[in-house]
Amino acid sequence: MIGIDIQEVERLENYANNPERMERMFTRRELDYISRKGHAIETIAGMFCAKEAFFKAIGSGINISQLLEIEIWHHKSGAPYYSLSPAIIKQNNLSTARINLSISHTKKVAIAMCQICRGCMM
Repeated sequence: MIGIDIQEVERLENYANNPERMERMFTRRELDYISRKGHAIETIAGMFCAKEAFFKAIGSGINISQLLEIEIWHHKSGAPYYSLSPAIIKQNNLSTARINLSISHTKKVAIAMCQICRGCMM
């Protein structure tokens, strides 16, 4: 299953300037990462796209109430990956799934792709 999301970066500016909205979209760990990246709007847009891409991949569309159950983490190399809550894993039968994430952005556009493969060779 594949989910892709693309956003115009400027669309997320209103969220970036509103701490309450940011806390509804991103976990404390994600907000710390965004802070380390200088609150760059393209970073925010890319991470938001990653969450939307995940929901599209599972076939549900975005679920605002579950945004905080999906975290975008980063390897030391900078490569992003998902950290999912146990509830999301159970609800979507993802315990043995391989989940890949790619995020890219320019100053104007952010895009993310989520690939979920159940039964794939690891």
